[in-house]
Amino acid sequence: MTADFIELAQKTYPKQLARFEQLITDDHLSHLYLLAGSNPQAKLAFARSLAWLVAGPTERNALRIEQNDHPDIFIVTPEAGSDALKVGQIRALMPEFTTTSLESSRKIFIIDQVQTMTTSAANSLLKFIEEPAGPQLILLLTDSVAEVLPTIRSRAQVVHLHTLKGEELGDQTTGLDEDWVDKAQPILFKWFEKAMQRDLSAFSLVQTQLVPVATEKQQQNLLLEWLHQLTRDMIVFNQIGDQRLFFPQLRGFYTSLHRQYTLDQLMAAGDSVLADDDLRKINLSWQSRLEKITLDLSLELGVNDASTKKF
Repeated sequence: MTADFIELAQKTYPKQLARFEQLITDDHLSHLYLLAGSNPQAKLAFARSLAWLVAGPTERNALRIEQNDHPDIFIVTPEAGSDALKVGQIRALMPEFTTTSLESSRKIFIIDQVQTMTTSAANSLLKFIEEPAGPQLILLLTDSVAEVLPTIRSRAQVVHLHTLKGEELGDQTTGLDEDWVDKAQPILFKWFEKAMQRDLSAFSLVQTQLVPVATEKQQQNLLLEWLHQLTRDMIVFNQIGDQRLFFPQLRGFYTSLHRQYTLDQLMAAGDSVLADDDLRKINLSWQSRLEKITLDLSLELGVNDASTKKF
């Protein structure tokens, strides 16, 4: 008999689940993910299912996870009657970060509503994220990526659990022509480079290339996913190896950004990109959203090199 949380995850996010199962099989799983989505029950079920796959996909483990009784899996959610995590909940978890797993290949931590953590709690958690005692998988759950503290967000791989025309996006390139991917990525990279240099031509690229290349909702969502990955890469590229970068071929570009801007400026630029998550909730055109991101990047980065045409 399949546990309820597994059934819900398989029904709601079948493609994402299959994608992570392959990552586990290939031993390519990262240690820190930020899972973002608007369905709280399905999102938590997805995280539990990932924990089950890592701990061992057996009926016994499914039952123990469902009963919160697995010695290597720790799940923290807001207490009954509260919408926010309490500092004490995070502090109580800290000793578990300092010991290794008992039965599984790694310890697994699931922290829901991570955007509600205080700065103090987040900084305490950050220490253990950066210096794990042993193999770990940390799954942070949120309703809004933009509301998660930058110090946490920048170190995680962001996974958006969005619904698209009644089906979850999952492996977002599924169903998209490979020729389109080969065409669209360089356009996005070119626009992002211009925008990060505060080059005026970034605005015209929105209208002449970015908007025309992504006319369908799935294409637009994938471009935004790539953009989130770009901002994550540019912040942490010098702290991790190429194998953990989404776009290692852009390492030279990331290096130039770190020479030109401070880390605080780059973090602020990343925030302006992630703020687009909130624009999805209102009726704003695709072009307007891209133009707003372009303008916000310029405002966050400020005036730097006068040798190019700036906003």
